[in-house]
Amino acid sequence: MTVIIAVLVMLAVPFAAVSALLAIVERLQDRRDSQRDRQITLTDAIHWELGAAAAPVVSRRRGGWRVSMAVPLDRPAEVAALLRVTQSHFAASDKGSGPLEILLTPTRPAASPSAVKSLAPARGTTNRPLAA
Repeated sequence: MTVIIAVLVMLAVPFAAVSALLAIVERLQDRRDSQRDRQITLTDAIHWELGAAAAPVVSRRRGGWRVSMAVPLDRPAEVAALLRVTQSHFAASDKGSGPLEILLTPTRPAASPSAVKSLAPARGTTNRPLAA
């Protein structure tokens, strides 16, 4: 009788381990899907109200959410509107489920044509003839 129980336990352990691993993977996938869905809906909300003003990246942090986006710091009205849209989006869908962290980074200024160096050498800088 004990041999039968031992055999059944030995057969059940691999199934239990695989089931536990599948449950962990499913939880991680649900978390990733939740992040992706939040990012898509926030991007849609920003684009609906402000146009293509920013591209947020949403992730889970310490039981709450982190939203990071590059914003034009020289336009405070646009930054305030982005913060308002982000805050209202998370307040409407969260109902107090955790803290919201918003990380703003400045956008890179567009390079003026005079500031960009040409990679090609200037004409007449080589001593070789152009045609052979």
